[in-house]
Amino acid sequence: MEQKVKVATSGCKDYQESNVSAAVDDVLMQLGGIEKFVPQNAKVFVKVNLVREMSPDKCGTTHPEVVVALCKQLQKVTQDIIVGDSCAGLYTKGMLKPVYSKCGMTEVESRTVAKLNQNFDTQTVDLGGEMISDCDIISSFLDADVVVNVAKLKTHSFAGYTGAVKNLFGLIPGLVKVEMHSRFPEMNDFCNMLVDLERFSHPKCVLHVIDGIFGMDGEGPTNGKPKFIGQLLASPDPYAVDAVAVSLFANPFDIPLMQVAAKRGCIDESLTDIDFDFAAWKSNFITDFDSPPAESMDFMLNMPSFVKILVKKYMVKRVKMDKNCRGCGKCATHCPAKAISFKKGRARVHQKKCIHCYCCQELCPFNAVRFKRPLLYKFAQRYSGVQSKKK
Repeated sequence: MEQKVKVATSGCKDYQESNVSAAVDDVLMQLGGIEKFVPQNAKVFVKVNLVREMSPDKCGTTHPEVVVALCKQLQKVTQDIIVGDSCAGLYTKGMLKPVYSKCGMTEVESRTVAKLNQNFDTQTVDLGGEMISDCDIISSFLDADVVVNVAKLKTHSFAGYTGAVKNLFGLIPGLVKVEMHSRFPEMNDFCNMLVDLERFSHPKCVLHVIDGIFGMDGEGPTNGKPKFIGQLLASPDPYAVDAVAVSLFANPFDIPLMQVAAKRGCIDESLTDIDFDFAAWKSNFITDFDSPPAESMDFMLNMPSFVKILVKKYMVKRVKMDKNCRGCGKCATHCPAKAISFKKGRARVHQKKCIHCYCCQELCPFNAVRFKRPLLYKFAQRYSGVQSKKK
């Protein structure tokens, strides 16, 4: 009989050093200790979520206190620890330096032996996936012996949720991520690409941690609202820990990525392959969690082409720029569809070109991106199979 994969959780009320340290120690102890995952003197890459320049109190990036606590555990077995991410935008030293500072990651260097990544090389590798084969991957991942993936529990305006599996998208350098959105604008294809990436990284990613002490709900991954969740989660399996995390506010298989993962055999929809007490976990369910439905249009698969065009035109939420727009140009530079231009110093979106990847929302430093929901939008989402279900 195949052994079940274990998920560990620990309650944590805030980001005070002592509380976070206790929670990290607790989940690692439940899983057998850091020595179970990281060999002595191994070269470790700690993959965090640094989507863009955001202070930790905005709850859009991995909190530095969680990373510090993990690195203190890691330095018991190795002194070779690199912390980093490929955030949105250019993957360069000049781009990442202010991100490290704003996100509080400089704390990691000052309080542990870990170093922030300064290697911005990439290599083209064969992923051997169903959707992608050759792909650029950051060298920090490729050069490591083992990887610890440290995600943030957040909603996502495109995918519905971002956690352990989605965090691995950061193994692809910034501008290549734009290319991936352009190549795979359909939800099912994009999720299959993410699973390809996870399957490639799986042998090296020994541990997945989700910072859910304070997460983000609403229009994540950057424009949402900080939300107290009070949980730190960890597992050697990213799909299992994501299933437990999503169970805090929805049915895991309302999330398109989890649906694709189940179809590809990465997780069983019965969740019986996970060593975790889901019945007891229901007591932590968050009834007022604002979870935007993912842009799944699976209900259109067997519809005629002209119907699909009408549905996308009249039922998909549209991107609008509000008065906060400063015309900085980040959205236009990184728009995969080249659907953004400027008029009177403010960005405007050409709806016919927009592929609804919402990279503009993710990158905007002024939170100027808003969504306009057509009248038929709620009707479409009602039958898309990805609504949040209250338990």
